[in-house]
Amino acid sequence: MIELAIWPLGTAVGRDGHVRIGTHDLQTLADRYGTPLYVYDAATIRASLREYVDAFFRHRPVRVAYSVKACALIGVGSVIAHEGIDASVASLGELQAARRAGFPVSRMELHGNAKPDDEVTEALAARVGRFVIDGAHDIERLARLTHGRRRPQAVWLRVAPGIKVDTHPHLVTGTVDSKFGAPIGTGEALAQAREIAKTKGISLVGIHAHLGAQVRDARPYGELARALVAFGNEVRAATGAPITELGMGGGVAVRLRATEEAPELDDYARAVTQPVRKDRLLKGATIYVEPGRGLVGRAAVALYRVVGTKRVPDVRTFVAVDGGMGDNIRPALYGAEYSAVLAARAGEKPAEEVTVAGRYCESGDILIRSVRLPTARSGDVLAIPGTGAYSLAMASNYNQTPRPAVVLLDDDRARVIRERESLADLWRLERR
Repeated sequence: MIELAIWPLGTAVGRDGHVRIGTHDLQTLADRYGTPLYVYDAATIRASLREYVDAFFRHRPVRVAYSVKACALIGVGSVIAHEGIDASVASLGELQAARRAGFPVSRMELHGNAKPDDEVTEALAARVGRFVIDGAHDIERLARLTHGRRRPQAVWLRVAPGIKVDTHPHLVTGTVDSKFGAPIGTGEALAQAREIAKTKGISLVGIHAHLGAQVRDARPYGELARALVAFGNEVRAATGAPITELGMGGGVAVRLRATEEAPELDDYARAVTQPVRKDRLLKGATIYVEPGRGLVGRAAVALYRVVGTKRVPDVRTFVAVDGGMGDNIRPALYGAEYSAVLAARAGEKPAEEVTVAGRYCESGDILIRSVRLPTARSGDVLAIPGTGAYSLAMASNYNQTPRPAVVLLDDDRARVIRERESLADLWRLERR
């Protein structure tokens, strides 16, 4: 039996053993659109967003900003933009994708520790809502590029609060030993705040920090909130800057397997808001939270076709599929652990423990280290839930392999929101 809590809303197994999301049969979708195929469910995206809004509603003023890097597909972004929230972007490409999806540029925050000059120039010309300063070099460039502007550019200062969270080392972003943010503890963050405050053309309105990704405990967010409150008051006293916004980042874990833990959103909301609301000077500040995977992670299922099986007696059984690290590098990069079912045989009892291996020419191309399945046959469709975030966003053309098609389910309608790449697409920009 599949664990429905990690699948899109409306997922069920029919009497025929087929997995369906609402009225949509996953086997039929794979047959119609080919594999690998990513299937996003709009209803699950909307429900995830409502959960965030509801959790923070009583703690206003709070703004929810979708972290576009989790999935920059315009078709997915348009579902979220329609709900009226903000967007957090990390490049000019993400800014343009978000704008095409319907997010107003005035309600975007531009992040990045090494923003190229041309991207900074175009973002400023587009009137990006908040520019996140992440290094002294940003201050120098903004001083030059905003010279003579009638209205100052609103900026946040990204800081490193020195808080470590229990997650994969590649996902930690809030420690002193991070490429992101000016460390608070060394005095560098306050020095940058002083420099911003005396720079014409920019206005320091907020402080931003991020702890990491797949954080499974709400308590570090309370520590983060207390650190930003203390630093915000220090900046106000030292510079007179009107700190009215505190960006708490995102990173709350989403379960990829039913046995994994994830914090309750109500606990997360209390953790990031209570220290602010208790402070005499900053209690009216607007808190920004930037969920990415929290909005889209559960909403997608990846479909693959089984190519073959390799049995190594007393060692391992490999089930090889027609996708892998080219469309989802997270298992290789972060050790992400997924579950899976056979989309047309989900009613059958598991017969063996297998490793799901990808098609790419790397020993590390393993999608799932261990999962129990019925004996897989060539041509079976394998469905992996929880693949909506940071899979396609980091997809590549390794081995000169085209990237998958993407389908969006919205009520009874299924439509392609990204065509499958062809080999011709890969070589379109190349020259001999």
